[in-house]
Amino acid sequence: MRTRLLMGVLSVLATGCSFTTAAGLEECETSAECGADKVCTQGVCLPLPTGCGQVYGRAEAGDIALGGLFPIHSGTAAGAPVDESDEQAFNAALLAMEQVNGRGVNGKQFTLYLCDTGGDDERARIQADWLVKEKKVSAVIAAGSSQSYGVAQAVTIPNNVLLMSYSASSPELTVLPDTNGGTVGLVWRTSPSDAIQGSVIAQLLRGTDSRFGNPKKVGILYVNETYGQGLKDIIATRLNVAPALDNRSIPYPRRGNVKDAVQELNAYDPDLTVVVGFSDDVTNILVEAANQPNLKRDSGHRWFFSDSVKDLGLLANATASAQAQGVYGTAPAQGTGQAFNSFRDAFLSRFKKDPSAYAYTSNAYDAMYLLTLSASYALNNGGEVTGPKMAEGLTKVSNGQGALQLTSTNFTPLVAELAAGRSVNVDGASGKLDFDANGEAPAPMELWQVQGGNFVTIPPTIEPPPNNP
Repeated sequence: MRTRLLMGVLSVLATGCSFTTAAGLEECETSAECGADKVCTQGVCLPLPTGCGQVYGRAEAGDIALGGLFPIHSGTAAGAPVDESDEQAFNAALLAMEQVNGRGVNGKQFTLYLCDTGGDDERARIQADWLVKEKKVSAVIAAGSSQSYGVAQAVTIPNNVLLMSYSASSPELTVLPDTNGGTVGLVWRTSPSDAIQGSVIAQLLRGTDSRFGNPKKVGILYVNETYGQGLKDIIATRLNVAPALDNRSIPYPRRGNVKDAVQELNAYDPDLTVVVGFSDDVTNILVEAANQPNLKRDSGHRWFFSDSVKDLGLLANATASAQAQGVYGTAPAQGTGQAFNSFRDAFLSRFKKDPSAYAYTSNAYDAMYLLTLSASYALNNGGEVTGPKMAEGLTKVSNGQGALQLTSTNFTPLVAELAAGRSVNVDGASGKLDFDANGEAPAPMELWQVQGGNFVTIPPTIEPPPNNP
């Protein structure tokens, strides 16, 4: 009787059915048994954190788990629009992982657990906690200064997990205590610090280039969070160097009412306004500004945009698009070598879009390649893929002889070099990846302009001025 009962239980399990425990939780062997809104965790079906659930890669036992925190949607409410810039950044990271998985590392592949943060810091923290504690990821790829900073402080650093951001640019990340008692920092980024972008913007506005109108009064309209505060401070500091250029900084709330800030800006009556923010907020700013007498195009007022405005979503609104025509902006420059050309061709083929139309796509592509390279270093130098070991591997990619382009065909030779204990020097799709002791890779900036329905890069790239604050 007992044997027949056991065989019956085994046959039920084999059909994929699940049991209910005394606590009301369903037992499981795989997540396929749990339904769309749950995941199999330590043998029981548990609810997923909001925004999580998509898995990329084969996810077999022994494969290397990575977490992804991407603001795919511009908000957490149902029906929130897609943030196309970060959607394409995710596609770039996915492309890199697919290319690496086509080769594998020591027979293993990479699995990416994607969580859509909706741009919400608290949701990102909850998602990161789940990725670290339930999915046992060794590294997380994340977006934006505010979310990257918060997640690093609250989750990844205390748990010895590596965080790699492709778009965090706040100078605050530079001084973030991130060793957790070890010898190498656990927070890295492929995006240059806004100490560079802010200095470049101020340099352009203080110069004599007629494209920027030689302004005498400059407004700085900034999103009131980590990213906006940091970049605003750099720009204002550089504008205040003697001889100071008259300037005033005005904050606005992320995804909030921008009317009061725009009216305050109109009262200040600047010749040019630098807008530091994201495309959805900037769309609302331009629509509101179209009704303000001192901010209209025909009044002679000019705009200048920061990197995160470079999103085609800005041009979907007819009023905002009309206001934005001819406006210049800055962003981290794309690479110019074979790594970028290979990335762009592969991205166009895979997703039918030009990655140059969005900020940070090449940075996201490089971020994923660096995570996989650092994981390969860990596998071949101790065998266990951990955050500290991956961080140690990242210290080996900027010191070799002669730069090697970070392309899919060069991945296996790079893995072999790292496995042999030799350092390498890589140039990525986003340019040189010469990391310093703070886990940052300084890079030049590009100048771009809104022309019709697109963003057009204006050569040449701009090197940062000396004595960045």
